[in-house]
Order: sequence, then structure tokens, then C-alpha cells
Amino acid sequence: MRRRLSQVCPAVFVLVLLSPRYVQAQWVTWYQFGTEGSYVHEIAHLFFAFAMLFFIHEIFHAGLEKFRGFRLLVWAWAILAFWNLDAFIGHWADWTMENPVIMGQGWGRQLLMYDFQAWLVYITKIDHFILLVPAFLLFYLGLRALVQKPGAE
Repeated sequence: MRRRLSQVCPAVFVLVLLSPRYVQAQWVTWYQFGTEGSYVHEIAHLFFAFAMLFFIHEIFHAGLEKFRGFRLLVWAWAILAFWNLDAFIGHWADWTMENPVIMGQGWGRQLLMYDFQAWLVYITKIDHFILLVPAFLLFYLGLRALVQKPGAE
């Protein structure tokens, strides 16, 4: 039985490896609203946000917030959760917008801000730097504080 299984497993692996259809490496329309890629992307933002909130809940539930490293990690995860919700809203606003925010090509581009949704798209596109840099800095500082804790090996 074991010998037969050792013969079947590689055959199944090769069959699975060679069976997918050919696809393009870059699919231009995957990110357009209403496609599978857009739904997967939005759901991934929500899962990431909920994972960060779950980590924060677990830190407080375990009573680890008294350590400086975990406090820094909680702040980093809170900012990452906020960024994911911000990106979710920004993608939704961008995909449901009837008119584009930027008109024209090259040096002749113009920024059109005509309603709340246009402002929402613009703000959620430029705030990534404001949110992600501090989040990753706090994440790094939190991990460094946990490693430098006396007795941590």
C-alpha cells in the first residue's frame, strides 16, 4: 500500500502541475470594477483589516499591552487596519466614479474636483504615504523592542 502511494503521489503532483491552462502574466483588466480581480482585491483589504483588529484584540485579551513592544505593535496594526479600510473605500469610490479625476495626457493633465466622491478618490490615493510609513516604522520599532527585551532569546 505504501509503495503504491509513493508511486501515485508524484503522478498526481505532475498532473496538477501541468494541467492549468495558459494565462497571460499581466492581465490588464483584472483591476476594473466588476471583475473577479476587483472583488478579490476588495475582500483582501477587508480580511487584512480584520486580521489586524484580531491581533489587537488578542494583545489586549492576553494582557500584553503592558510591554512597550506590544504597544508599538498595537499602534502599527491599528494604522494598518485603518489604511485597509481607507483603501477599500477609495477603491470603491474610484471604481464607481462616472467621470475620471484626471483628464488629459502628459503635461496637459488636469485635476477635476467636482463633488465629494472625486475628493474621496483623491484623498484616499494620496494618503498611503501618510499612513503606511508610520505603520511600518512602528512595526519595526515594536519588533526591535521585543527583541531587545532582557531575557529574550
